[in-house]
Amino acid sequence: MDGVGEVQGESLCGMRVDALDLNGLLGLIAQSARTRAKAVILNHNLHSLYLYWTHPEFRAAYGLATAVYVDGMPVIWLARAAGLAFTAEHRVTFLDSFEAILAEAERRGWRVFYLGSTAETLARGLAILRRKFPALEIEGHHGHLQPGACGEVLRRIHECRPDVLFVGMGMPLQESWLRHHYGKLDVPAVLTSGATMDYVAGSTYKPPAWASRLGLYGVLRMMADPRRLWRRYLVEPVWLMRRMVPGIVAQRWRRGGVRAATMVEGA
Repeated sequence: MDGVGEVQGESLCGMRVDALDLNGLLGLIAQSARTRAKAVILNHNLHSLYLYWTHPEFRAAYGLATAVYVDGMPVIWLARAAGLAFTAEHRVTFLDSFEAILAEAERRGWRVFYLGSTAETLARGLAILRRKFPALEIEGHHGHLQPGACGEVLRRIHECRPDVLFVGMGMPLQESWLRHHYGKLDVPAVLTSGATMDYVAGSTYKPPAWASRLGLYGVLRMMADPRRLWRRYLVEPVWLMRRMVPGIVAQRWRRGGVRAATMVEGA
């Protein structure tokens, strides 16, 4: 995959989503690493859609994005309801694609830096990844940063000269950090990665792949940690549907009108 897969940018109620599959994502990272051209790769799930509407700083971070892939079947369903040509292949769950990116990095000799998790979890996760990918060059720094510590973190990243940087502090902290420090980063490909290292290290429950394919990923996560996640999976989706459904209906109607007009003109 030497080239970038075709990125079909679309708007879902004014929010950018790109029809990227896993091959397209890997291709985009490969082109960025090869040319040293910056690529900020973000994603959307239901939680990020909610934050996009309710947190102006979070929304501003998406202005940096080179691409915004879909990480969650419910967003695919919303996109299809709005008349967008998205399929299940355009849902790229980062938990499942993370190791594919690392395997590609090992094969191509990319240097990787991971920023996130606690120091203990990060050390355990990096050890696991180094055993699984023995030729991979990967370094990291924990994401529990004290005021004034960002200078040291940026220095570490600069010294590592990574081709790929993962920022895994969870939403919306990771987007806020990236927005404020992006201009100081000399890294080609930058991806937000949530709590990925916590899953790698076994510190957080990871739902099975079948649940993710069926759109039940959030349900199982909430059942495993209801005190922390109940609002995200019970309250936020209700608020989001009330906010988005009228826009989705209007967008579907407009796209239907465009298709009808095109058919008449071509008759």
